[in-house]
Formats: sequence, structure tokens, C-alpha cells
Amino acid sequence: MSQEPRPPLGLTPRGAVLLLALFALAATAVYPLRQYVSQQDRIERLQAKQAALAAENARLEAERKRLMDPAYVQQLAKRDYHVVAPGEEAWVVTGTPPAAGTGQAAAAADPDRPWYKRAWQGLTGWLS
Repeated sequence: MSQEPRPPLGLTPRGAVLLLALFALAATAVYPLRQYVSQQDRIERLQAKQAALAAENARLEAERKRLMDPAYVQQLAKRDYHVVAPGEEAWVVTGTPPAAGTGQAAAAADPDRPWYKRAWQGLTGWLS
């Protein structure tokens, strides 16, 4: 029994053609698959954007309905534009606000102080 010499890599001509055909099919499937994945990603981003816009529209619609209320419009005019009704006085406070906290106020608000020091301060007004 004589054996034929094996081709390199153990492929017959028919196997090489089959391997080449499979490679060509895989290569042609890569581009459409990549397009499909990118389109799915774009669809997801657009759906998220659409949901955000729908929420913003709902918020603006609620604000529009609130602006139909004359009491709300008057409240906004007073707050933002300092509009006053006849007989009212407008006060505008100018200058810089006081410091964030004085020593006594900061110590009084300190919850880490023992109870007896807080009680003593409450009774005497002293800081210890």
C-alpha cells in the first residue's frame, strides 16, 4: 500500500478552497455586523435623548400650567423683580452678609460636646 505524500499543512486542494470560502464569508460579514452594532448603539443613545427631552417637555408643561395661576405670577414678580402692591413697602438689604458663624454659635451647635457642658452653657450662657 503506497501512501501519497501529504500536502503542506495537511490541506487538500478541496480543503484549501473550502477554507478560503469560509474566510471570504467571514470577511464579508464583519462590516455589516459592525454597522449593526454601531446602529444599535446610536438607537440606544437617541432613545435616551428622547426620554430626556420628554421629561423636559413634561417639566416645562407643568411650569406653563403654574404660570397660568395669577398668585404664582405675583409671587415670582415680588421675588425676582421686587414688584410691590399698592400700600406695601419694598425693603432691599444691601451689604455683605455676616460671617458664617461666631464662636458662641459654632460652639453651641457642636454636637460632640458633652451634655454637661451644653447644659452649663444653656444655664449660664458661658462657654467652657
